[in-house]
Amino acid sequence: MSSLAAFMRGSANIPFAEFFVVLRYSRFSVFGAAAIAVTSAVSGAQQPDVSLSPFITFPSAGVAGPFTGLALTASAGPIALRGGAHISLHDRNALNASTSSTMRPWGADADAVAYLQSLSYGDHLSFTPYMFAGLSTSAVDSASRRLMQRGWSYGGGMSLPLGSAIGVFGEWRARMSRLVLPTAYDAPDPTNELRVGMTFHIGSGGPTGRAVPDISADQTLFPDIAGIVSEVAARVLGTAGTYLGTPYRRGGSSPSSGFDASGFVRFVFARFGVLLPRMSRDQARVGDRVRNDWHVIAPGDLLMFRDEGGINHVAIYAGGGRIIHSSESGGGVRYDELESDRGRWFLDHLVAVRRVTPDARGAILDFARGYSNDIGNNADGPDHAPRPSSRRRN
Repeated sequence: MSSLAAFMRGSANIPFAEFFVVLRYSRFSVFGAAAIAVTSAVSGAQQPDVSLSPFITFPSAGVAGPFTGLALTASAGPIALRGGAHISLHDRNALNASTSSTMRPWGADADAVAYLQSLSYGDHLSFTPYMFAGLSTSAVDSASRRLMQRGWSYGGGMSLPLGSAIGVFGEWRARMSRLVLPTAYDAPDPTNELRVGMTFHIGSGGPTGRAVPDISADQTLFPDIAGIVSEVAARVLGTAGTYLGTPYRRGGSSPSSGFDASGFVRFVFARFGVLLPRMSRDQARVGDRVRNDWHVIAPGDLLMFRDEGGINHVAIYAGGGRIIHSSESGGGVRYDELESDRGRWFLDHLVAVRRVTPDARGAILDFARGYSNDIGNNADGPDHAPRPSSRRRN
């Protein structure tokens, strides 16, 4: 949070009090709060991911700017609701030239956001395009008057994750000053703006990062509580264990053809009526977020690993410091001990944990809706963990 404060303090010394007055008194700040509640309600078993995004907006010529602002987003899978406010970096003279008062334009937005299929370039970059539309309000304040204007806006953008807890984004927005269609006879000309910013994930699990702290020799890395296996998790792990030795194949998603990492996890959970997205980076966005703490992580949880610039590998936690997964470096489906030399690679690359517990009543849980579930070119790449020792059996 200190980095956010530094960002805002550096924006032409705008008083924090003035910025948050915008959030408090904008009608759409209420809409933003309601959006988060609605997201929580409609997400069902999915716990929404919450993020804060400080940004800079560059409006079209003739509009006072640039603006600085802050947005709060609650997302459940590929759908998100976002509310935010922005304020000009500069005062401008009042409309009445005879007065010395100044005006500082500000505005607020409430958007519905739809994330599209991620686009990967090589092994290092993965962009996620998105579209949005919503309501907006803007105002110019002075000591004697307030000019309010309401309307709606729409646009699109692209986000680039720099990790599981931080990212950058850029978007284009068109604003309509009245609630009319752009093709209507009396529709005003839209104004355009460009927005760039950063995203900090602050969901219930907290920011993700390196999940395992350095410990001393007399400490236990994996406490006994993490080894307690629920009945449902035991069934999942039992099924996963029947495929030990199945060879690794990129794009593989069945025992007959072989598995890659996400194909294996998807196949196992599908046996229990849990439909997961095809890619590990998409699997990292569904289910419930779990805090990266080995006192909380339980058998059956999905462990997500960052490799080559983004989440590119997934495993099922088996308890007792072991994972079961389909690993290219390991030759296929196998167990790995996280406290081994090879397992240390996975500990160092662990960035997120998700819980997608099967429904005990046998109902289908569809987390795959809205994601691409193609195979082949959309498959995860191989992991780059050290090869297992030939002397060790798994």
